Amino acid sequence: MKTQSASSLPAADFYVATNGNNTWSGTLPEPNKAGTDGPFATLTRARDALRSKRRRGAIEKTGVVMVRSGYYSLSEPLFLDAHDSGTPRIPMLYRACPGETVILSGGVTLPPEAFSPVRDEAIRDRLDATVRNRVLQADLTALGITRLGSFPIKFRGAPKAPELFYNDKPMQLARWPDSGWATIAHIIDTGACPRQGDTSQKPGVFEYHGDRPSHWRVDDGIWLRGYYCYDWYAEAIKVRAIDAPHRRITFDAPAQYSLRQGNPSPRRYYALNVLEELTRPGEYYIDRKQGRLFFLPPGDIEAARIVLSTLDGPVVLLKDTANITLRGFTVEATLADGIDIRGGSDNRIEACEIRNVRAVGISVSGGERHRVEACDVHDTGTGGITLSGGNRKTLTPAGHEAVNNHVWRFSRNQLTYANAFLISGVGNRVAHNLIHDAPHQAIGISGNDHIFEYNIVHHVCTETDDCGAYYKGRNPSCRGNIVRYNFWHHIGSPMGHGNAAVYFDDGDGGDTVFGNVFFRCGDPGKGSFGTVFSHGGHDILAENNIFVECKRALGSAPWNDKRWAAALQWKLWKTRLLQEVDITKPPYTTHYPELVGFMTPAPGQPRINIARNNVIVMGADVKSGNWQVDPSENWITNRDPGFVDAARGDFRLRSDSEVFRRLPHFTPIPFEKIGLYADALRPHPPTEAWPYEPLAPLPPLVQKPKTTTLPPKTGPRPVFAVPRRTKPKVIDGIIDPAEWADARPAHTMLLAQDVSGRQAKPTSRAWLVADAEGLTIAVDNTVDPHSDLKGNQWGGDDALEISLRPDQGGKSQPIAVVRGYPNGFLRFGLAANGKQEPASAEPGPIRYKARILAPDHWTAEIFIPYT
Repeated sequence: MKTQSASSLPAADFYVATNGNNTWSGTLPEPNKAGTDGPFATLTRARDALRSKRRRGAIEKTGVVMVRSGYYSLSEPLFLDAHDSGTPRIPMLYRACPGETVILSGGVTLPPEAFSPVRDEAIRDRLDATVRNRVLQADLTALGITRLGSFPIKFRGAPKAPELFYNDKPMQLARWPDSGWATIAHIIDTGACPRQGDTSQKPGVFEYHGDRPSHWRVDDGIWLRGYYCYDWYAEAIKVRAIDAPHRRITFDAPAQYSLRQGNPSPRRYYALNVLEELTRPGEYYIDRKQGRLFFLPPGDIEAARIVLSTLDGPVVLLKDTANITLRGFTVEATLADGIDIRGGSDNRIEACEIRNVRAVGISVSGGERHRVEACDVHDTGTGGITLSGGNRKTLTPAGHEAVNNHVWRFSRNQLTYANAFLISGVGNRVAHNLIHDAPHQAIGISGNDHIFEYNIVHHVCTETDDCGAYYKGRNPSCRGNIVRYNFWHHIGSPMGHGNAAVYFDDGDGGDTVFGNVFFRCGDPGKGSFGTVFSHGGHDILAENNIFVECKRALGSAPWNDKRWAAALQWKLWKTRLLQEVDITKPPYTTHYPELVGFMTPAPGQPRINIARNNVIVMGADVKSGNWQVDPSENWITNRDPGFVDAARGDFRLRSDSEVFRRLPHFTPIPFEKIGLYADALRPHPPTEAWPYEPLAPLPPLVQKPKTTTLPPKTGPRPVFAVPRRTKPKVIDGIIDPAEWADARPAHTMLLAQDVSGRQAKPTSRAWLVADAEGLTIAVDNTVDPHSDLKGNQWGGDDALEISLRPDQGGKSQPIAVVRGYPNGFLRFGLAANGKQEPASAEPGPIRYKARILAPDHWTAEIFIPYT
């Protein structure tokens, strides 16, 4: 590591160095020639010395502790409290020596000589033959590391178990598959649903594809992390049993929402903590019983820095302190948060790098006017930066700020609701940050009068659904927040339900979205989502924004009077709206006049969101739901409105842009000021360059077909001869003549008419057999060669539908509706009649498989049990 000459260092009250000694004075930046004096060895010793000097009144300007280059392994947090505080006139500063790298680590460095080849034959037999001679092991007990933590049966987040890092990069706990996801082949038993009050603890059971899990040792503890119902809730659950002959896995606890098809995409998971799957360089496994670490290093181990995180607490903890600054440190490898500020006022975290921590990078809770500036926060486990403070009862702001920070890969250990920024309370500001790379949302907001401005957010919500990059919801008392002058791009993924850049959920409202640029953000999904999306709420203003190539700019799924009346009776809302705060009295009714009468709405009361002065460029759709979008106050165009250089991502408007003629009140967006900026704390901000393809209008959204009232058909109903024999042995989507020998013309069901009664072109053919267990159907479909066979949206994508109603002697019975798509997705539901959209239900033992044979040809097989 680079070190400076002592003569060139800024002055400090005390110095800390790896070659220091706590019995010395600490006033020298390096040991003297006699070896009798020099810097301290630890920050706690320097803290105590600075505290004493401050108490004596011997500090005139700023109290400074300067830390020299090196690794500082902490077995307990560096703890500062009120005794260490400065004042506005005499602040305290703990800083890394300028130009030197100072690492405060909550981990233990493992020496190369601690590793050796695996000799234990029982372990070698469990390792894959391709790697068993390359896997190394280390005896952690011999190294004095005995607290190895554990995983609970079910968890969401980061249990306090050590993690491994190689040359400052996080390594992967042995998993399968090595990347991506395995999908559930078939749900056998949904298990209990704790979220709905089911306390039976009945676990879910599912069938898996292939035979890989048959090799795993369940007794050693295997967890599956996955999306078991909804694509916005991920959790890890221990495996109780693997039934290899039947390819079945039984969990050791129920999934939170049970094991079922809550969202359109397939249910998915990956396995963790599987010794047999230690197959990829960079993977590791900890044998907690024997205290051994097994590691397949990604490179040479002799010159590598290998760290195991062990500190059970933050690396730095400030409690009830004031006017203390931490500057220039690298903080890493703890089982908790990197830096934790609790209470106090006017503390600053500047130009620090927080990486490889198991929980949150920097947590600020309570207090006033704390500031996080010019920090790099990345590869954290459950979030980036948290700002919480202010009094919601009185609407008194905290004034915390997070400015000019770069936050990325902030959800390694919690795939959903692990935010780059989590902001709560009143009156906090997040500005000029660069945020990217996360499977789920990036900004979580609760509270009032926060400002989120001049930020860049991209490539988030990349593998989840029903979510937004910026998310706020379920509490209409939280309002007055401003989202302005941000650049959002490449947000979301087309998974089926829908996602957004800015999402106000479950009755949320009362906020402003002003002056943002949205490029390729969000997916409408099932129909109502938009780039800025409101679910149930109202009183949202979207003004002066630019939407570029967004499938739908403004989305809304409004609630009617009946649903609002029910929501106002929710115990959750009564607690939040009348007990935590009281929105029927000042300061809420004076600060937010629209809340007057909120709890007692008049029947038919209008509930709207307003959009004005927005520019919508080359989008597929403008709005859904209760957005008021006056064409005279918004400009919708399929051509470049006058961007400076859209091909390079420069969405500033030229002075001669047509926007200013079309919308005379449009305010130029200060696009050049958005994102990180250079200053003394961040001299060289990172630059990003993306290949922005030439702008092109998006095709209009495929709308659900309108229900057509057809005249009743006359004549006898078609009847097909159904052979009764054993169903095909394998449901694989392939119509094998050996299995479907009875698929003769007399037994063929031909799709002869479309929904309008006209001759169907192209056509589909189907065959049906019945046996003692149920119905098996094969379908051969010829379609338009330009069809997109990868989607699974009813009314927009190709699909087959089977509707069945039990014959109960003329008594009306629900219709069971089964829909299968070319991509293999299956949906099952019940409907009271033929006009009603079926309510989603668990497909249970229905088995379905589809095959795409050509762009214009796909086949499917399905088995539906009588049960």
